[in-house]
Amino acid sequence: MIRWVVLFCLLAGPGWAQGLGLAGGVLAAEETSPGDSVRLPRAPWAAGLAVPEVTGAIRRRAFRIDDPAPTTLQLMAPSLAILDAAGYRQVFACADAACGGFDFRFQLDLLPAPEMFVDLGDYRYVLMENPDEATHTVALVASASTTAGFLHVTEVSSATAIAPVEPPAPAAPVSTSGLAERLVSDGHVVLDGLQFATGSSQLGDGPLEALNALADWLKATPGARIVLVGHTDAVGSLEANAALSQRRAASVLARLRDGLGVDARQLAARGAGALSPLQTNLTEDGRATNRRVEAVLLSLEP
Repeated sequence: MIRWVVLFCLLAGPGWAQGLGLAGGVLAAEETSPGDSVRLPRAPWAAGLAVPEVTGAIRRRAFRIDDPAPTTLQLMAPSLAILDAAGYRQVFACADAACGGFDFRFQLDLLPAPEMFVDLGDYRYVLMENPDEATHTVALVASASTTAGFLHVTEVSSATAIAPVEPPAPAAPVSTSGLAERLVSDGHVVLDGLQFATGSSQLGDGPLEALNALADWLKATPGARIVLVGHTDAVGSLEANAALSQRRAASVLARLRDGLGVDARQLAARGAGALSPLQTNLTEDGRATNRRVEAVLLSLEP
């Protein structure tokens, strides 16, 4: 039987909660930043509910322990007991469906798979705070596969200094020149300018020049039939990404049909998940590029 032990101590200096983790397990991944923000939900997922961010020095770590049947409570309970003894108070806690399932999980800024695995039907989240400690906020996420248990620890400490955030440069205008020509000649075209955060199928209000150009062409070409194909990055399981990509494609279809007046008979939506990347999924820029929707031309009747 695995002996679940967690060692916890607060050290001076950067203020990290050193040693927090699973005895007998391994540190699978770690990421630190001297000054940043991290999303830490304080309530179950709800449509339109903004996720609060906590700012400071951030450390995120993922631990893995090989055990064929740990429960999320087994993985997390020793950590919670020691945090409680150290004066931390529980701000919010939930488990899988009560949290909001898929949508809640993708509000969490977790280290990616395979270092941190989350079963969307079996995970637990707890947020703890102690304003008297340098490490003032600790969030724990526990989940398990059929062969291992996983614990994700997010620690937020007082940052010594955070550089001012420069305003983003104005976005370059999306070029829609030749969109219809590329669709006809190549058989498909990426709809530039559609932004999806990891785990989200929410399409922004715009401006969406590529969609406007596509809608204008479809209305002027009633014999055209297209399928909108959603794509994701590789964060999460294949099954979850397949479902997410389908929702992204459906979101674009709804905008073309309901917002831009395209005949629904010209449109279909499908999801390809993470199986057709344009760039590597090992970088944030690559993952952002892979979160996209393409228009694929099925037929062009006179």
